[in-house]
Amino acid sequence: MNSLIGNGIGKRKRASGVLNHGGRGLNILTDAGDLWVLDSDDVDPDLLGHRVTAEGILAGLDRLSLDWIGEASS
Repeated sequence: MNSLIGNGIGKRKRASGVLNHGGRGLNILTDAGDLWVLDSDDVDPDLLGHRVTAEGILAGLDRLSLDWIGEASS
């Protein structure tokens, strides 16, 4: 089995949590404590510090190639 497929890389992922800017770029910290680094610079800066939902393709073990992001509904 290809190790990339076994790790889920290339599959779709949806993550919700707080959008932050860290040392590796934009990221989402989920309520479960998972940290997802986002591959996109095209994110509304007004979303920083807010709860968001994002969806994209897994590009690494903790990296999401972003398709879309928006403020999470409460």
